[in-house]
Amino acid sequence: MKISQIQTGLIFVLLLLAVSWLYNYQTILFYPPYSIHAWRQADCLSFALNYFNDNLNFWEPQINGLGDSGNGKTVSEFPIIYYTVAKLWKIFGQKEFIFRTINILIVFFGLFNIYRLAKGVLKDGFFSIFIPLFLFTSPVLVYYTNNFLADAPAMGLAFSGCYYLYRYITTSEKRAIVIATFLFLLGGLIKITSLIIFFSLTGFLFVELLFNHRSIDRVKLKGFAIGIAVILINITAWFFYSRHYNLSNNNNGGFFLQNIFPIWETTKPEREIIFNSFFFTLLPSFFNRISLVIILFIFISILVFYRKVLRFLLIVSIFCVLGVVAYFFLWFKAFDVHDYYTTNLLIFIPLILLTFFEFLNRNYPGIFHHLGLKITLTTVLLFLIFQTALKNRIKYDTKKYFGRGIILTQSEIENWEYYHWYYNNNFKAFETIKPYLRSIGIQRTDRVLCMADASINISLYLMDQKGYTKYGYARFSDKERIDFAINQGCKYLILSDENLKQSVGIEAYLTNKIGQYQNISIYSLANIKQEPKSLNPE
Repeated sequence: MKISQIQTGLIFVLLLLAVSWLYNYQTILFYPPYSIHAWRQADCLSFALNYFNDNLNFWEPQINGLGDSGNGKTVSEFPIIYYTVAKLWKIFGQKEFIFRTINILIVFFGLFNIYRLAKGVLKDGFFSIFIPLFLFTSPVLVYYTNNFLADAPAMGLAFSGCYYLYRYITTSEKRAIVIATFLFLLGGLIKITSLIIFFSLTGFLFVELLFNHRSIDRVKLKGFAIGIAVILINITAWFFYSRHYNLSNNNNGGFFLQNIFPIWETTKPEREIIFNSFFFTLLPSFFNRISLVIILFIFISILVFYRKVLRFLLIVSIFCVLGVVAYFFLWFKAFDVHDYYTTNLLIFIPLILLTFFEFLNRNYPGIFHHLGLKITLTTVLLFLIFQTALKNRIKYDTKKYFGRGIILTQSEIENWEYYHWYYNNNFKAFETIKPYLRSIGIQRTDRVLCMADASINISLYLMDQKGYTKYGYARFSDKERIDFAINQGCKYLILSDENLKQSVGIEAYLTNKIGQYQNISIYSLANIKQEPKSLNPE
C-alpha cells in the first residue's frame, strides 16, 4: 500500500515526538536554567524577565546584572524571542517551560522542513524521514533545542528558509521567496552564524552568474537578489545599532561577544589547549565521531563522482563545507568550552546526506532502494538515538539508566554526579528564595550583591533581583567588590554557606544579618559608605 505524503509527514512528526520523549524532553521542559552553560541560559532568561517585569521598549533590552553603568542595558542577539516570551508570560505567568517550548517548536519546524525538502528532492519517504532524525541525534542540538539559548532556534529558522527557497525555485511561487527571506533574516538577526547555508546558496548564484548565466531564470534571480539585499541590509543595520547600544551603555562594550574570535589572536599554547578541548570534549557533544568520519568519506565520494552529482547540490555543499571551515577559524577561541557555538556547524550534515542520496537515487537506484541499506541505516539511527538519550538525560540526573556504562565512561558519570550534588547543596535554594526575600522586605528593585555566584545572571535571575555578582572584576578582593556594590546602590549582601567559608576580610560587612534561607545568608549593607570602584579592571 502506497503511503500518502500527509501520512508520511504524520509518521515523521510522531517519530520526532517519540524520540524527544526518549531524550526526556517532557521532564526537562520544566527545569530552570541548569546543567551545561546555565550561565548563558540565565542571561537569555534575564532578558525576557526584564521585558516582562519592566515593560521595556523592544529596542532597549536589559538584564539583571547591572554592569559598570549600573543600568543593566546591554544586548546580545536580536531579542525577538525574549520579547515574545515576555509577552506570553504576561498572559500565562512567568514559566520557563514557555521559553523552552518556543525554541523547541522553532527547531522542530526546521526539522520538519528538512523532511519536506528531502521529500521534494528524493521522492522517498524513508530517506526524507531519516535525514532530519539522523541530524536530531546530535547531542548539542538535542540539548540546546530544549533550552533557552538562541543558536538552535536560529538554525531551525535557517532550515525552514531552505525549504521555502526550494519551493520558490521549483514553483516560482512569490510567497515562498517572501517567507524564505523572512526566515533567513530572522535567523541571521538572532545568530549571523546560522546563515552558513544562506551564504552557500548565494555562492552558488554567483558561480552561475559567472559561468552559466544564460541558463538562469531572470525572474527568479530578481526575487532572490531582492531577498539577499533585504537580509544583508537589515542584519548590517542591526549590527551597528546593537554595537552602538552596548558602547553607549557600557564602558567595556557590554557583556556579550559581538565580533569574531579568530584563531590568529591566539598563541601556540592556547591553540593546542583549544584544539584538545574541541577534539576531546566538544566534538563528542557535537556528533558521533564515527558518523562524522563516514560523512567525510561521503563528501569525498561526492567530489570524486562530481560529474554524476546534481550541480546545484554539489556547489552548495562545497560552499557549505568551506563556510564551516571558515566559521571554525573565525570563532576558534570560543571552542574551548562553548559547545553551543558548534550548533550552526551542523548544517553540512543534512546537506551532504541529501546530496549523496540524490546522487544514489539518480545513478544507482538499485542501491538506493535496497532493503539492506534501509535496515542498516535504521540500525545506526536507533543506536545513535540511544546514545544521545543517555548523554542528554545524565546532564539533568544520574539515574541508573540501562546501558549507561556502555555509552558513558565512568569519568563522565562521576563528573555529572558531582555537578548535580554540588548544585543541589549549594545553589538550588536560589530557585525558591524569592518569596522569602519579599517576606523580609527586599523588593525586586532593591540592588543586591550576590557573592555566591560568579556568573552574570544565574542567582539574580532566580531571585528576580537587580544587582551584581562576583562576575567582571576578578582582580578585586572580596572587600573591594562589596565597596563597589555599595557605591552602586546595593543594599544587601547575599552569601552561601560555602561562599561564606571562603570569603576573607569582609567581617565588617557581616554585622547586620537579616535573614537565613537554607544555605543562603542575607546581610544589610545600610549605612556603610565606601570609595567608588569600577567594574572595568582596566
